[in-house]
Parts: sequence; C-alpha cells; structure tokens
Amino acid sequence: MGDPLTSVQDPGAAPAHISAHDPPSTTAEPQLHRETSRKHTNDILSSLPPPPPFDLVVRDLTVGVPPPAQYLPLPIPIPVPSFLRKQNDQPGSSKAILTNISAECNAGEMLAIIGGSGSGKTTLLHSIVGRLSNLPVLDGDIGFLHAGSKASDSFRARAIKDRIGFVRQHDYLLPHLTVRETLYYAAALRLPTSVDKATRKLIVEQTIEELGLEDAADTVVGGYFRKGISGGERRRLSIGCVLVTLPSVLCLDEPTTGLDAFTAFSLLQLLSRLAKRNNRTIILSIHQPRSDAFLLFSRIVLLAPGGRVVYSGLRSRCVDWFRSAGQDAPHEGVNVLDWMVDMATLDTRTDEKETASRARIGGLVEAWDERDSSWHQSRGGEVDEKSDDVEKRNLRGDDAEGTHPLAPPQAHALAPAVSRAVSGITSIHALTVGSDKRPGWGLQTSILTQRATSNVMRNLGQSFGLAFQAIGLGIVMGVTFYQIPENPSGIQSLKTLAYQQAPCYFYLTLIYNIYRLCETELVVFDREREDNLYAVVPYVISDLVANMPLHIMAPTIFTLIMYFMAGLRTSNLAGDLFIFLANNILCQLVVMGFALLTASFIRTYATASLVSNALDIFLLLTAGYLIVSPPIWLRWIRWMSPFFYSFRIIITSQFRNRTFACPGVTGVLLNQCDGNALMQGLSIPVDWNVGYYFAGLIGVFIAEHAISCLALQFFDAGGVKHAQQIDDKDSGKDVLVSGDIDVPWAKVDVEVRGLGMSWSRRGIPPFTSSASKDILQDVNTRFPAGEVTAILGPSGAGKSSLLQIMAFRNLNPGPLGSFDFKGTVLFNGQPAQRNMRGLVAFVEQYDDHHYSALTVRETLRYASILRLPADVPLKRKIARAEEVLHMLGLRECANTLVGGPLLKGISGGEKRRLSLAVQMINDPSILIVDEPTSGLDSLTASNVMAALKQIASESGRTVIVTLHQPRSDIYQDLDNIVLLAKGGRVAYSGPRTLLASTFVDAGYPIPPLFNPADHLLDTISRPEKAASLLEFWTTRKDDMIESKNVPDEPKTLQPLDKSVLSETSKTTPFYIALYVVVERMVKNLWRQQPVFWLRLQQAPLLGVMFLLFFERLGHSAESAQNRIGIIQEFVLPIPFVGLLNNVAIFPLDRQVFFHEYQSSARYSAQTFVIAFTLVEIPLQILSSLLWVVFMNVATGMQTNARIFFEDALVSFALQSFGESLGIAFASFYDSMGLNVQIVSTAITALTQSCGIVSVTVPRWLSDLAWGTVMKSAGRVIAINECTGLRLNCTEADIASGACLAQTGEELLEILGFHDLRTGKFIGIALAITLANRVLAWAVLRLKLMSL
Repeated sequence: MGDPLTSVQDPGAAPAHISAHDPPSTTAEPQLHRETSRKHTNDILSSLPPPPPFDLVVRDLTVGVPPPAQYLPLPIPIPVPSFLRKQNDQPGSSKAILTNISAECNAGEMLAIIGGSGSGKTTLLHSIVGRLSNLPVLDGDIGFLHAGSKASDSFRARAIKDRIGFVRQHDYLLPHLTVRETLYYAAALRLPTSVDKATRKLIVEQTIEELGLEDAADTVVGGYFRKGISGGERRRLSIGCVLVTLPSVLCLDEPTTGLDAFTAFSLLQLLSRLAKRNNRTIILSIHQPRSDAFLLFSRIVLLAPGGRVVYSGLRSRCVDWFRSAGQDAPHEGVNVLDWMVDMATLDTRTDEKETASRARIGGLVEAWDERDSSWHQSRGGEVDEKSDDVEKRNLRGDDAEGTHPLAPPQAHALAPAVSRAVSGITSIHALTVGSDKRPGWGLQTSILTQRATSNVMRNLGQSFGLAFQAIGLGIVMGVTFYQIPENPSGIQSLKTLAYQQAPCYFYLTLIYNIYRLCETELVVFDREREDNLYAVVPYVISDLVANMPLHIMAPTIFTLIMYFMAGLRTSNLAGDLFIFLANNILCQLVVMGFALLTASFIRTYATASLVSNALDIFLLLTAGYLIVSPPIWLRWIRWMSPFFYSFRIIITSQFRNRTFACPGVTGVLLNQCDGNALMQGLSIPVDWNVGYYFAGLIGVFIAEHAISCLALQFFDAGGVKHAQQIDDKDSGKDVLVSGDIDVPWAKVDVEVRGLGMSWSRRGIPPFTSSASKDILQDVNTRFPAGEVTAILGPSGAGKSSLLQIMAFRNLNPGPLGSFDFKGTVLFNGQPAQRNMRGLVAFVEQYDDHHYSALTVRETLRYASILRLPADVPLKRKIARAEEVLHMLGLRECANTLVGGPLLKGISGGEKRRLSLAVQMINDPSILIVDEPTSGLDSLTASNVMAALKQIASESGRTVIVTLHQPRSDIYQDLDNIVLLAKGGRVAYSGPRTLLASTFVDAGYPIPPLFNPADHLLDTISRPEKAASLLEFWTTRKDDMIESKNVPDEPKTLQPLDKSVLSETSKTTPFYIALYVVVERMVKNLWRQQPVFWLRLQQAPLLGVMFLLFFERLGHSAESAQNRIGIIQEFVLPIPFVGLLNNVAIFPLDRQVFFHEYQSSARYSAQTFVIAFTLVEIPLQILSSLLWVVFMNVATGMQTNARIFFEDALVSFALQSFGESLGIAFASFYDSMGLNVQIVSTAITALTQSCGIVSVTVPRWLSDLAWGTVMKSAGRVIAINECTGLRLNCTEADIASGACLAQTGEELLEILGFHDLRTGKFIGIALAITLANRVLAWAVLRLKLMSL
C-alpha cells in the first residue's frame, strides 16, 4: 500500500480529475468502454499482429562485483585509470554477485526467480535485459532465440531491445500526467503505426481494467505540489506502461512488492495468461508469493547467497529435485515457494542456525553443480503436469491459473485478442517492418510534445517559481537601477545594467533547469531510452516546445518591469523595447540549451552545477564589460557566449547615437556623455546592425541543442554505480559485553475510539478542482500490550494513515488541502499527547532516511549511541547494535554501504530490515511498523515477524504492523487482526483466533489448506463481498463479541507514570549527539569523493577561470574598468558557491535529522546546525584561502599578509552566507528545485544593492543592504585593492573617455566608498555571518514545530 499522505487514494483519489488535451479522454472513455461488448473488443484487437516469440537461454553466467570507486582529486571527478589501480581493485578480483548461472525460458512460459534478499535476483534480471551498469561479466552468455530456431541464431538483448519490456524495482513516471494519459502515451509511442487511435485507447482501457486501476484512471501520478496515486497503484501503472506496448519478452523486478495479496495474485494471473495465450516470454523476480501462485509459473530459478544456483528448471520437477538431493518434501498445506526460499536462505539469527543453514545451502549448491544429465535443461521441454501432485496438494486443490474463485470480474486478458499467430515470420528483419513499423520522428515529436505540455502546464511549482523569479528580479533590478540619471555615475550604472541583467536573471534559469533535468526529466528519459521508446531528437524538440511558453512569459514579465522602472531609453520606445525583449527571450532559450548541454554529459546535479558554473565564467568574462579586451588566446570564446551578444545588443540599443544630458558636467568628462564614444571605449562597433548579434544568439541556440542531441544519443551519462564493501577491523566479533539495557518503559494499551479522518481541497479554476475524500470512518479498535496486532486491507483502506496518527506524525494535506479529524487515540485510557511521542517507535514505509555512504554496522552503532540513554556505557550500546544486527539477519551485509539513488548498496530487503533494526535499538514501548515484510523474501519476512512477536510476548511491548502479503505461518503468529475496507471502515477487529468463526457466521468461510490472510484480502477486495462483510460487522459485532465471551471493555493498564514520560521525551544530550553527528557527516562526505572535491574546489576553480581572463592586472587606462570587474567577481559568485555546496549534501542531512527528531534519536536543532557548521568550516576556510591565492595573488591585485587574510575572511563569510540561506530555505521546503530558484533569486537580489553593481542605489535600499555580507565584503575588497593604486592614463585616453580613473581613490569615489576602515567592515561581515547562521537555526526550529 502506498503512503496515503503522498497519494490521491489516501487522502483521495479525487484530487486530480483533469481534462486531457486530446488522447485519453478522462470522463467519457471509461463509460464508453464499459458499454462496448466483449466480442466487439476482441474483434478489434484480433487484427493486431502478435508479438514474435523468443526463447531465453542463459549459459554459465558469472557477474563480478564492481571495482571500488576511485577518483582523481580534480574539481570534476575523473575515475582513476585502471592501470593505476591496485591489482585487488580490478573488476573480478573479489567475489562474484552471480556464479555460473544457467537458465532457460521458452516462449509461452513464465520464469520466476526466487531467493533470499541479496542473492542476486535483480542482478540476474539486469543481466538478461542487458543493463548491468558498471558490473563486469566474467563468464557466460545470454541469448534470445526466435522460437523454433537454432541455438546458433541467438540474439543479444540489444539486438531485440524493441521486443523486451522491463519493469524496474523503482517507478519512474512523470508526476503531472493522469494514469490514463501515462498509459496512452506509452502505447502511442510503442505500438505499431498500423494500430489506430481507437484501438490504442481500447488497449489502454483494458490494461486499466486488468490492473485494477479504474478508480485511479483520472488521477495524476503525483508530485510535490500535487497529491497522486498510492505506491501500489504506481507499481501497477509502471507494469501497465510496459504491458500496453505488447512486448515479446517481459521482465519484471519484484512486480508484486507493495501490492496486497489479492492484487498481487491477480497480477500474476494476468502475466501467466499473457505468457500461455500470447506465446510471450515472461521473467520476474518475486518476494513472498502466495501458495496458489505456484502453479502459475512454468520454470523456477532458485538462488542462494552469493548468486549460486540451487535449482533452475521446470516448476513441475522442483520438488523431485529436492527429494533427489536428500531433502524431505514439503508437508501438506505448506507454501512450496516459501519452502524453497527457506531451503536456500542463510539464517543468521544465531551461530547455530547460521552453521546449519550454511551447510544445507552448500550441499544443495554442490548437488546442483554435480547433477546428472537428466536434470539438464533443454529447449522446448514441456511442463510435466503429472509431477504436480505434491504441489497441488499443498495448494487449495484447484488449478491456480484462471480458476481462482475470487478472481476479479475483469479477469479476461488482453492476450486472447492479440494471440492470432502470423505465419511466415522467420527473421528479425521481417519482424520489424511492415505493419510493425513504429512511430517515426514526426509522430514521436507530436506525441512527446502533447505529453510534455500536459506535464509542464500542470507543474504549478515550476510556474509559480518562474513567475516569482521574473517579478521578484524585475522589481529588484528596477529598484536597484531606478530611473537612472543622465550623469557619469548614471551612465556607469546603465553600462552595468546592460551587462548585469543577463547573468543576473539567466543564471537562475540555468541552475533551475540543470536541477530539473538532472533530478527528474532526464531520469525518466534515460529509463525510457533504455526501453527504446523514442529517439533523442523528438524528445529534445518536445521538451523545448513544451517549456517555451513559460520561458517566453517569464523574461517578458522581467523585461517589462525592469525596463520602465529603470527609465531606459524611450526615444524609440517600440523599437528599443522590442530589441530588449527579443534579446532576453532568446537568452532564456539559449540558457535552457546550455543547461541541457551540461546535463547531457553529467547527470549528477552537484557536478553538473559545478561544470556549468565554470563554463558560465568563461562565457561571462568574454562579454566585454568586466574585461574590455580578454586575452587573445581566449577571445574566440566570445563567439559562443550569449552574454557577448546580449551585452552588445543592449549597449547598441541604449547608447548608439545618444547624447546624455549630463547637467553640470564640463570639460573632458563630457566625452563620457557621448553614447558613440562610450561604445568605442567598450570596443563595440557603432555601425554594426543588432541583427548580426541576434543571428549569433540563434546560432548558439542551434549548436547547443545539436551537441546535446549527439551527447544524449551516444554518451552514456546515466546509470547507478554499485558500492563496494568497506573493510571494518572492528567487525563485531570481539563484542563480548551483553546488549541487555535498562531503559525506562511502560506497558501501553493503545485504543482508537470513533476515529475519523477526511481530506478536502479548495480548487483554483482552471488549474485544480475542489475535491474531498474520507480516509478513515468511525474506526474503533484496540491494540493490547504484549501482543502483535496486524492491520490488513487493500490499497486505499487508510492503513498507513491510521499508523501515522498513532505515531504522532503530522499529515501533509498538500497545497490548499486540509484534514478533518474526529475521535480519539488513548494510551492506557489517557488521551494521547505529544509528550508521549517518546513511547512510540515508527518504522516508515520508505527507507530513504539513511546515509548512503555509511555501512549497515556503522548506521546501527550510531543509532544505538543516539537512542540509548546517556548513562548506558558505550560498550553496551555497541553490543546492543550487534545484537539487533544479528537478530534481523544483517550480518552478511554489515560492512556494505547502505547506498542511495546513484549508489547501489544493500538490497531493498536489507534496507527494510535496517530501518526496522534502527527503531528496535532502544526497545520502545510501542513499535509501529508500516509494511515490515515488503521487499523481503519469505524466510526473512518470517524471521522479522518472529522477532517482533518475541519483542511483544517477552517484554510486553505493543507491536502494531500493516501487512500486504503475509505467509500462513506469519498469520498464525499474529495475536489480533484489524481488517479495513476501502474508505477506512472496519470489517473486523479482534483476536485472530476468533476470526475464522466470525467469517463463517458472515458467510465467507476460510477454505481448508488455504492461507487465511490471502482469503481475508481476497474477500475485502471484492466490492460486493466487502459491503456484505461491513454490514455484518456493523450490525452483529456486539452480539458476536458477547457470544464468544470476549470482554467488550478490556481491563485498562495503569495510567502512564510521569517519570517514564519525562524520560522518554528527553533529547539526546548535546555532548553525545554532537560528536556522533559530526563524525557521521564527515565519514559520509569523505566517502562520496565527487561531492567532497566539489565542496573543496568549486571556489578555487572559479579563481582559475578568472585568472585565465584577467591574467596579471596592469596599470593601463582600461585596467580601471577591469578592476571594477574583478572586484565584482571577487564578491558576487561566492554566495552562489556556498548555495551549490549546500545543495550537494544538505538535503540528505536534513532528511536524516527530521527522521531522527521524530524518534528516540531526537537531538536538538542547535546540535544539528552546529554539527553541520563544524563539518563545513574547514572546507570553507581551505577553499577561501585557495580562492584568494588565485584572485588576489595570481591576478596581480595589491597584496600583503594583511590584505590576503582580510580577503580570505570575507570570502569565508560570503560562502557561509550562501550556505545559511540554503539551510533556511531547504529546511522549510522539500522541493530542492523550488529552493534553488528562491535562494538564487534572493542572493541575486541582495547582490544588486551591495554598492558594487549599481552606484546609484536608492538610499533606503543601500541602508538595507548592510544586512547582507556582500555590502561589507565588497568594501573590504575594493578598499584593499584601490588604496594607493596609480594608473597610467595618457591624454588621449582621458579625452576619449577610455580612462575611467587615474587613481584608486578616484575609483573609490566613483563607487561612493568614503569610509576606508577595513577592520570595521570585516567585523560587520563576520557578525552578519553568525547572525545568518542563527537565523537558519531559527527557521529550522520553526519547521520542527510542524513535524
């Protein structure tokens, strides 16, 4: 089940009924297809060509572990060449992930890959589809053969990639499309052009029915500004996106994870029918399959730890194989699949069990390796149904495929309608021409443009961000340069405006678009390109066209506001305004292209932003303002710079043939009032037409997109890298101290009385409509202490919402949304209060709150130190971490990095257990776990639930869990069951032992030899049966309770002692938490070498860029203008460096802190801010010193020891200022894209008023600017450089206006700097730096109040 607070199903499927543009009508379509007869549907679909059949053959496949990630210490991380690595760091020098794997799957069969967590199931699937990233294939081969052809005619996965559909473990979907639209666009892009529009819609509608997505069909997938579908619905939608494309080979990585048992089985039934009736090849990995799913599979591959084969062959012969290997057959009523996984999974709970299981697995693997020829696989082998006697006795007794009595009413398949074979197909070439022709570039562009336009226009966050940027910066620039006077100071400000308006505004566009592309858009692109869904050029065109309206609107607003506020030229208003506007729109599009170009080569946002900053410096410095005449060997760069063309367009428009009034100005200074003379001083031809510069901008725009297309086509920038093991000398073997701890706790009965929860949202026509939904309705239940209570129900039943309420989690209704609550939650009869939160440990559904570069053992040890009382000795805390690590079977991966989005560490099941282990460290009174078994293999799931049962029964803890697909032995260990129907209504609540008789009374008896949990979910998932059961429970529950002698009002435990509440609500002491948090942050940062070098070298890299352009500053006439440029560049970029450094690491630190703050690891906001500051300060200091070496010493600015360290101090203050703003905004907003836009806009706005950009800033704004570091820092840099400076200006230079000033003091006079006390300004800068960090803490503290 998906998290109801991040879905539309919970809190509501209604929030996003959207009228689609054209393809998937969102209102009339479902009714239309319901009224269409099945015969007519099949007649239409039968005309489609069937997918050509392929057999899969895997022979002796061995896949090695990746070499450790090593990078050269450069600003842009470059891997160390292989010949420089140590021998044991080469690929294949360590153990393998998969070892000697052989398997087959013929067309018309479904192959299940099963095994324990970490056995290599996902790696095998990725090997089959040819997507292994950096994993080396050491031996073996994988081939696909056209059914009936010879083995020598096999094809690699890449050769038939159009025929392979792959559903990954994670869902990559566009957030602002509806379910129906998402499926329609997938079908339109993949199906042959011979399939007409009506048939495509029919395929989509049937896919929606097959996957049970009717209720969510018109709901958006979901994003930050919009609630969407649940996690289970996202999973089914990802599968549907592949199903609608009618692939020949379908591979699915854990397709049933996150689905309830009923939906999961229905999905497996559908896949089985697709295989058998459509002659497709289907390969999937699966966790915890229910018993009646066994007969759905044709073949099974069972993997042991280390990726070794225990069995690979026909499903019908697997039990016979285990008999021949000396193992007893499973007992009657035992789930055969669970039994097989148990046989091949290492049990590490105790040394004895580990030894026994290791010996058993070793014997089975050895037996398989030495099997005789009768067990060897052969293509075309038929499934021997005569051998299924044992398996069928262990099921319900009927054939699981197609005859499930609770199969959904729409259990027909899309497959029968498209299963008519087409004769005469004998080659791959024949299969890819004619009626099977895919959409061409033109049609792809049309489809992608419609899709992208819908996604962009519904992205309210992006629209509001661009509008905020345009209006905010327009006003800031207008105020900063308000009504520029016609005097020398005003003319200098006008020159600055002509240059500054482009980088000021478009830098934000650059940073945001890099974030958008790296974090969302290109992630989806990479996955869809792997599926060969479309070509690169149509994608690039569609992205440009879809985003163009917004990116025309934004610069238009910015230009209109700024132009009239600044009082720019009005003598030819229409012409000059049009030039200004056209220039800014073109610059916006060029910068978008620049962002695409950068992201095409680099997918990591931190690195991409660094590279774009470096390249942006090159382009800025060639504009001709900061440096009038760049070095000749770099001058060619200006022809690629949009700022070069933009500066000349604006200068030509505002200065050519213009004489400024300059009242009171006489003598040679009048030369500066002649626009043509000023243009000559800037080396801009007076007689050039601005059309030449516009042509240059258009040329840059075309070149950027052309190179981006080539990069996206041929350069592989994406992919997840695999983590290596970390050598840990302290492996836990020497921990002899007992892990027993004395933690204050109390037995707590949790009771829910009359609990109701509804969600509503106000609409904003035409963007959103009003909507509402009931999530929980009159829930009455009890969770006794010392027992395990499971909440069961289908997706949309409100299970996660109920858990979050009991765990004191504030629920986020989304923008314009609100929740309405009724009823109460009681702890031992007392109304639950927030000061009781310390009694509860909550294991959330998602596991994204761990540091990716820490090992499992390190994560648990740090958690133990933070969570256990301060008076518990350190050795006992470490012993407790080791005890929990063993209890949950994490010893095998103890020294493996946890991993994250771009680093493949431990498996999903291992991460799930790690999250549970962290919360179990301090043995809480109430343990609430959302889906503890999701993503786990059957044995591990059983062991986890056994551990929870032990915690409850032996220590009296209250354990509350939600379960999706519990196996039968897990069900028997449950003490109580709460069964919820869709809409959050209770269908049963009470002891498990009474449930069977209750269902008999209700008319739904549990069949013999059938998993009761599966029966419950099957029953409650059928609307008509759910309604009957709800009515029965509502009307007869009191009579039933009385007749079964169950106390209606159980005895309530004693009220909670105040001393226990006081102890459990304490935060971790500062002196303990600070050390742990700092050490953990440092270790995580150091192991992420690209991010570490980014933080250290971004500022020095900028210094190198500036040095290349400024070289050694001279004392010629133009050096005065160059010095103004270098002073500006000394100050203005560094806050952005701080921001980008913050974006690289703070989001994960924030997420971990927020998670721990709501748990027993709670520590204060000041501890977190101080720890983060202590980690960043050394890097900031070293970075600032290197920056000053390049900018002060190397460029030839005036320097001595005092000047050097003063400049370094203010550089440090500037970096810290940018980071403080990043902390403040990122603490309050989860969307980093929005944060980057807001903070960049704020920094840009503040820099405009610091006195070194515009010298005509209004007095009130100039006074306000003292609240920023840039104001005082700019004065320190300018005073240190200009005091005592002498320039060499000839009479001709003075007469032509080329000499701006002859002394440094004259430059300070132009800038309006009269107070020359640098010590005063350094003190102000450091005080403001401290104040801003305190402000960041205050914002973070304010955010914590809402958690």
